[in-house]
Amino acid sequence: MKNVKRVLAAVLVALVVLTCFAACGTTPQKAILGKWRDSTGTTGYEFKEGNACVITYADVVIPIIGTKYDGSVDGIYTIEEAEDGTCYVTLTYTLFTTSITKRYMFKVEGSALTLTDMEDQTQTVFMAYEEETTVPVETSAAETSAPVSQ
Repeated sequence: MKNVKRVLAAVLVALVVLTCFAACGTTPQKAILGKWRDSTGTTGYEFKEGNACVITYADVVIPIIGTKYDGSVDGIYTIEEAEDGTCYVTLTYTLFTTSITKRYMFKVEGSALTLTDMEDQTQTVFMAYEEETTVPVETSAAETSAPVSQ
């Protein structure tokens, strides 16, 4: 009987520890950090530490101002988490002297960020990405000065 109680106590302790680890998972503030791009490559977001963000557009008509834009703008963002666990991000930036504030419900699952516009309920999925870098191949002096044989 003592062994059964010990086993049950060990299982209970293990469950409590696992629950604590699950509760201490990534926060919404950490989960959204990084670079995200939509599937067409026309819109991207980079969420940085300290609530700074960069919004990138590639030849997109910005609905709020009705003007085509190709470039990046700096902005700020805030995160809030509702009691039910729903997460929201509010972006504020200026484009062509127009201040824009957008609020989205968001969810991060693996390498996908889903933003739901709180005004019109449109949903867009963004994928995490890393910019490609090219590293020059170094050649030794002997390789560059060697005579070419014919």
